[in-house]
Amino acid sequence: MYDSPLRSHKKKYNNLMKPVIISVGNIAMGGTGKTPFTVFLAKRYMSAGEKVAILSLGYKGKLGYGANIISDGNKIFHSPPYAADEPYMMASALSGENGAVVITGKDRLASYTLATERFAPTVFLLDDGFQHHSLPKDVDIVLLDYAKPFSTGFPFPFGYLREFPSALRRADIIVFTRALAATLPEGAEKHCQGKQIFYCANKYMAFSAKLPLDYISGKKVWLMSAIAGPVQFGKQIQQLGAVVAGHSVFKDHHFYTEKEIKKVITCAENTGSEILMTTQKDFVKIPEEYKHLFIYPDMSVQMLNQGLFDAIDNIRR
Repeated sequence: MYDSPLRSHKKKYNNLMKPVIISVGNIAMGGTGKTPFTVFLAKRYMSAGEKVAILSLGYKGKLGYGANIISDGNKIFHSPPYAADEPYMMASALSGENGAVVITGKDRLASYTLATERFAPTVFLLDDGFQHHSLPKDVDIVLLDYAKPFSTGFPFPFGYLREFPSALRRADIIVFTRALAATLPEGAEKHCQGKQIFYCANKYMAFSAKLPLDYISGKKVWLMSAIAGPVQFGKQIQQLGAVVAGHSVFKDHHFYTEKEIKKVITCAENTGSEILMTTQKDFVKIPEEYKHLFIYPDMSVQMLNQGLFDAIDNIRR
């Protein structure tokens, strides 16, 4: 059938208006930096005037796995332990004028439908979406930890992967997180052939309460965390000049009880620690009456090579 200029213009207009769905996922069981990277993407699109919605599973949140609005972009409706820690952290970091909508739920299609009907987003960020196939994705971004991208090369229980590295053939873009350089780590080339590859590093900018990075230099610090990479967190704080007196480590996504917080405080006092430090992900789960005792590092993602958003735009076209 003849495609008139008017018809072509209408088709082009409809394509421009169609929201894009960008998945941020991994093949490892955790600890690749999905949350800070998702926040990084959201801020970039928000600054460009896009209406962003983040769809997350809501793992371990007491709200359950139905579709729940954590934030409408301006107001946060649920906090831990009802909201899961990572969605709440993203909602806190991205709320405000033209803030990001955050919705949790196991059924990503139901979450997408709820977001579309209520908020009409132009960009969807599917948090931890590589293994979810119910919602068609425009761009699949897979994050790999630069230091150990493939563990043993086998899924659990023989390694720490969710699926074999061959699954990367489904990816559009591969991003190595916590990268030391913009070069492929040893052994990665065979799994990344034909893919667009980018590298990023996590950089601490300051501490909460606008404390400078040198605030902890030479001071005795007690750490508390419930993350996938506690050892790395400890090393990073040492590199900033702190003397780490001890580290209370809990299982990833753990929700703290008042008794546990009091025990951590006692440990810090017994070692003469001057500072109690945690991660931003953990800080949101600390009971309100104890938050003033803790600080956390404010982290941002920095790309080591350029062109990521051009690559996304080329795929979404």
